[in-house]
Amino acid sequence: MIFKSVDEMSLRHLFSSSYAEEILRMSYLGPVLDPLGKIQSSPDCLILDKRKNSWRIRRCEFKWIPEGEKDFEHNGKFDIAIVWNLPPTVGKEKLAKELFSQNECQEVIVLSENKRFRELAEYRILNSDELNGIDDLRKVLLESRKVKYPTVYAAYIAAAIYPEVFQMDKLVDHLSEGFVEVRKMLPQGRANIVSSLLQTKPPLIKRLHGRTYCWVDNINATIAVKEMEEIIRTNFMNNVPSSDVVALFKK
Repeated sequence: MIFKSVDEMSLRHLFSSSYAEEILRMSYLGPVLDPLGKIQSSPDCLILDKRKNSWRIRRCEFKWIPEGEKDFEHNGKFDIAIVWNLPPTVGKEKLAKELFSQNECQEVIVLSENKRFRELAEYRILNSDELNGIDDLRKVLLESRKVKYPTVYAAYIAAAIYPEVFQMDKLVDHLSEGFVEVRKMLPQGRANIVSSLLQTKPPLIKRLHGRTYCWVDNINATIAVKEMEEIIRTNFMNNVPSSDVVALFKK
C-alpha cells in the first residue's frame, strides 16, 4: 500500500517505489561515494535519471517540506532536490535560484504538484482486516498470464463502486465499446473477461442474483482500488477508468 509522504523517510520510500519510478522516470541507485569509494553522508543519494534518451546519474537531496535554502546549506553539491511540498511562503522558482547559487542544484521537484501523488491515500493506522486479501489480489492480477488489462479494468470498476452492484451485461458492453480485443471476441468470450473474476483464488467479485454482481466483501475495496491503480499504471502501462466511467456504473 502506498501513501502520501508524512516525513522525509516516507518521502524517500515513496520515491523508491515502482509507482513513483513510473511517474518520475527516476530510480534510486545508492549512497553518494567519494573518489575513493567511501560513503558520504550528504547529499542523500545517487539516482538514475531516465527522462532523456541519454540516462544520467545525478546527486539527489530529499527534504519533506523545506522552509527555504537554509535547510540545504549543509548538504554540499547536488543536482536535484526532491521535496513533498513547499510552504506558501516558499516559492519554487525562488528556491530553485537560491539552491543553484548555494548547492549548484539544477532542479527542484515537488511531488505534491503531481495529481497522482496528491491522490494517494492519507497515511493512517490500518488494521489487519483491511489488509486481508490484498497480497492475494496482487498475485491474482500479476501472476496469471490469462489476466489482461480489460479484466483488471473491470475489477477496478467493481471495487470503485462498492458496495453498489453492477450488471454483467452493461459492463461487458462497455468493455466491448472500449477495447478492440474484446469486441473481436465471441459473446461468451466477452463475458469471460468479467466472469473470470469469479474463479480467481480468491474470487474478486460475487454473484448476487441473475446478472447482478458485486465486489467481494472480504477484500477492502478502497485499498484494492489504490492497488489496482498502481498495477494498471505500472504493470499494464495504461490508464485507470475515469471518474466519468465509474459514475456510469453507480446508481
